[in-house]
Amino acid sequence: MKFHKGRLKFVIPLSLGVAIASYIMLVNNYAEVGDRDRILIVIGATILTAIISYFLFPQEGDNPKDRGPY
Repeated sequence: MKFHKGRLKFVIPLSLGVAIASYIMLVNNYAEVGDRDRILIVIGATILTAIISYFLFPQEGDNPKDRGPY
């Protein structure tokens, strides 16, 4: 599999959105979670989102046999 820079236009904004949303949720709803653990949870969620979204958003020409839904 080849690295596609075109996928990053979806991966980076989605990862930033998840990082911001998860941090806000942790601050507002789970005040008992420590700062270090909160940051580790946010980093883990961001990395997991980036990996999953990189493979879920296909790039043009990934599957040459796929001609579309018909």
